[in-house]
Amino acid sequence: MSLEERVQYAAMKARHEKKLRPWYLKWWGIILLSIASLILIFVIASGIYIVKQVQIINSGATGPSAEEQLQTYLTAISGESDNSWGPSNAKVTIVEFADFACPYCEESYPAIKNIQQNYGGQVRIIYRDYPLHDNSIFLALSARCAGEQGKFWQMHDVFFENQDKFNLTQEELAVNIPALAASLGLDSDKFKTCLDSQKYFPRIKQDYDDGTYLQIQGTPTWFINNKMFTGAMDKEGLQTIVDGLINIIE
Repeated sequence: MSLEERVQYAAMKARHEKKLRPWYLKWWGIILLSIASLILIFVIASGIYIVKQVQIINSGATGPSAEEQLQTYLTAISGESDNSWGPSNAKVTIVEFADFACPYCEESYPAIKNIQQNYGGQVRIIYRDYPLHDNSIFLALSARCAGEQGKFWQMHDVFFENQDKFNLTQEELAVNIPALAASLGLDSDKFKTCLDSQKYFPRIKQDYDDGTYLQIQGTPTWFINNKMFTGAMDKEGLQTIVDGLINIIE
């Protein structure tokens, strides 16, 4: 067979094989299969999503509504309001997340006292624990045990007015705090039983968890009529905010 005949034979054979090649191996067949595969994947994924949504609806496990989310947020701010001062229907509510060992909270203490002394009936103050120092939890437990006998705010004041005196180890506090409780007129046995049992630790933890949920970065953090303020407050600064809110409400 001559070279020319061989070339013609090879060309004829190639044309014949091309005609016999299955459609799914041809270029247009490959494209068609790719498109079909993508459609199939989309249909399967959509089906899975729809089934899951139907299951969620049937189980009643729908996501929280905007109203429910708002209520969760407001509850996290006020908590159980154990340590509060002032009427529940006050025009202004100040929630302070604080730490008895925090120097910035001590710096803000005169601002709180100023409100208590000059805004009776118009302002409510809620103290919430956000312990960040080594002895903070022991001090918080002590104040809550004093609160059990109606003396939370008295111990609150002593801690902030004499903060440097309570910068002690827990062993030292265990000796000094009961003596303080007695000086405030508390029943020493009841106070010691309360303190030793750590009865109010779950409440302190709840305060801390709520603060974390609210994305508190440090103490003091304030929520004044549910608006967040951060950092130390002086008397003039806090009073200006309170006066402004009272004037708006009036």
